[in-house]
Amino acid sequence: MAKKKKAKNKTVQIRAEQLARKELTDKEKARLDNYHQRSQRQPVKFKNVEDDSDSPGIALDKPDDPLTPVKMLEALGTPDANLQQQLLNQVIQTFKGTVSTEGADYDKIVPAVNSAMAMLSGIEPQDEIEGMLAIQMIGVHNLAMDSLQRAMLDGQTFEGRKANMAHATKMLKTFVMQVKTLKKYIAGVQQKMVVGRVSVSEGGQAIVGTISQRIDKRGMQE
Repeated sequence: MAKKKKAKNKTVQIRAEQLARKELTDKEKARLDNYHQRSQRQPVKFKNVEDDSDSPGIALDKPDDPLTPVKMLEALGTPDANLQQQLLNQVIQTFKGTVSTEGADYDKIVPAVNSAMAMLSGIEPQDEIEGMLAIQMIGVHNLAMDSLQRAMLDGQTFEGRKANMAHATKMLKTFVMQVKTLKKYIAGVQQKMVVGRVSVSEGGQAIVGTISQRIDKRGMQE
């Protein structure tokens, strides 16, 4: 499995190098640069482990990576290790097949948590509220996809397909609402700055202008 993964990564690298050697337009160069920048922001990954009693579990794939605490903060919106674990436990259980009444399936948990970390790193929540909302968004997305998959299964009744489609539609509407809520929260409270733009008219009356600036939670101005 490891050899296949290395061969695949090598193939991707070769293709990227071949693409870089081509005569590219400015737009293509910008796309390639964006690809390289995004591929360098690798999220935290986990792997299967067993303790002395042969009990399965998961652990960090690269525990010595000095950027791991930073990546965990960027993915979950909190530096608190206990809350990070709680949020990860919650999101893992929204992936199909990871847990059941018979227990946890660690062969499915590892790819699930790695997929979740990739999505969370893309959302990049800035605080605990955004982190919780991001976890909920992944859960709702998983529910919607599960219902859509069930709706496409052969051999079910019309009523069964209709019920699955109705549930999927409800989840998709919820997801859109969550995205809007996240954007609204990120925008933050509109702040007004009163700037002393003073000019003196011919009659000697001072005119003070007010300039409004919108500053969101990430420090960007509009």
